[in-house]
Amino acid sequence: MAALWPATVLAAPAALSNDREAAVTVLAAIVHPPATETLRGIVDSVDEGNDTLLIRLSADRTEPFKVQDGLIFNAVRFGDPVEISVQTISGFPTIVGLTKE
Repeated sequence: MAALWPATVLAAPAALSNDREAAVTVLAAIVHPPATETLRGIVDSVDEGNDTLLIRLSADRTEPFKVQDGLIFNAVRFGDPVEISVQTISGFPTIVGLTKE
């Protein structure tokens, strides 16, 4: 039994360390929320299977955006002028808000 006690004691700080890192990460997200960018464009294509919209931002610039809320697909169609709020989530530009113009 004495041989198990040190292993248990050594395991506890690692668990506490992970909890502290998670708390710091959550705190950092609260203190510094992701930057939101507002863009205007026209829906060029809808790819519901991959959760993306292709938005034409100018005559020579079209970009794909992930969609955070799948209900957006019910609100837009090809050719709709839109204003989108975009945040980078998990490395992908993601639409977090959309307004039809």
